[in-house]
Amino acid sequence: MNQNSFLFWQPKFDYLKFFEKNSYGRYFVVIANYLIWFFLFYLSYLLIKSNPNTFWQLLVATVIGEIVEKYGKSHALWRRPLYQRNDSTPVGMVDRWYKTGSFPSGHTIKAIFFLLFLIQYPVFPFTYYVLLVTPLLFFRVLIGFHYPLDMIGGALVGIVIWGISHQIIFPPFLTAIIHTIFNIVFLIH
Repeated sequence: MNQNSFLFWQPKFDYLKFFEKNSYGRYFVVIANYLIWFFLFYLSYLLIKSNPNTFWQLLVATVIGEIVEKYGKSHALWRRPLYQRNDSTPVGMVDRWYKTGSFPSGHTIKAIFFLLFLIQYPVFPFTYYVLLVTPLLFFRVLIGFHYPLDMIGGALVGIVIWGISHQIIFPPFLTAIIHTIFNIVFLIH
């Protein structure tokens, strides 16, 4: 692995150690790491509310994404940058999730297929989406959770997964069941 290459770029300054110096910094790292999941959950809500069949498309995309991510990381092509610097997993993160390899970025896989679903089903302005998600993904490189190559790989995987899942149409009776459950859970009349 050529550390001087763009694909394996890391900042010279150890931002993780910087943020870990006080409790506010530690909270910031955890919040920045998990914020995207709350946002994607909200987008799932908007997408399913708009078209209940997108539940199935998102489900298939998420399952495939998890399988590909877990498989790739279990083969540990390289360790996460934070371990190359002898940092430890930040407090508040699930240690075993970070001890495996870093390729591909699961955050990026999901971020990309959600972006493509938002372009397909415009329930949220995709430009706002990009403005919110891009800094969160870049932060993961800056802090040492990923290399740029992990992000590029995640983006390519996300595109392929969307290509597989975006045209899935489940039988109407299954979509009707999801619609009913969705309306009950979110108290929609």
